[in-house]
Amino acid sequence: PNLAPEKFKSPQEIYNEGGMDAVVENATEKSELLLSLGVNMNLAPVADVSTNPSDYMYDRSLGENTAATAEYAKTVIEASKKTHVSYTLKHFPGYGNNTDTHYNSSVDNRTYESIVRNDLPPFEAGIDALAENILVSHNIVKSMDANNPASLSPSVHNLLRGSLDYSGIITTDDLDMGAVSSIPNKTVKAILAGNDLIMVTNYKESFDEIKKAVNDGTISEKQINKLSLRILAWKYYKGMMFDIQK
Repeated sequence: PNLAPEKFKSPQEIYNEGGMDAVVENATEKSELLLSLGVNMNLAPVADVSTNPSDYMYDRSLGENTAATAEYAKTVIEASKKTHVSYTLKHFPGYGNNTDTHYNSSVDNRTYESIVRNDLPPFEAGIDALAENILVSHNIVKSMDANNPASLSPSVHNLLRGSLDYSGIITTDDLDMGAVSSIPNKTVKAILAGNDLIMVTNYKESFDEIKKAVNDGTISEKQINKLSLRILAWKYYKGMMFDIQK
């Protein structure tokens, strides 16, 4: 209530009231509010496909099938291009019917083929619309990597960079959530997996983890430079940096 006159409606409410036109209007309204607060990135939209009201992610999703969710993701990203706010597709590679990772580990037992067919299209549509940021979930997607949460999995990130040809920013979900909080050196693992931005609550501990890993050679300075350059390029694209050559 201190930031906006009233609570924003859910994606389902917006879509049901006015279709994709209402989605565009809502994204624009949110961008204007964020900019007025000095914020230039929105950790939305939820691009997860969920049509079952019993799913944890259902209330936060569009609540429609794969095709409609893909159109939704595309529409929001395209709308964001007319504002000065970057938007974030989440939670890659698709949350499905998995449980809440804020508190406990969650294992996705769906087949790879099922995820490719049902869950990846919204992310592909958003990437085609030039999404600038994608957030990766903490679900353990067994068909991709049975040993690591998606956020810490090189296999999941390779899928995003390789098969989906995504060249933008990759961000972890919060590494202090219950599903991953007890994993040793989780910040280092997140960088080695291929994340550009690390979302954490205890940032000092994470910074010290990274510094130690660089000093002992676990993470190369070349890797840090590569990730940093990608973020700097993003800032330049957003008009936040000067061209020193000029």
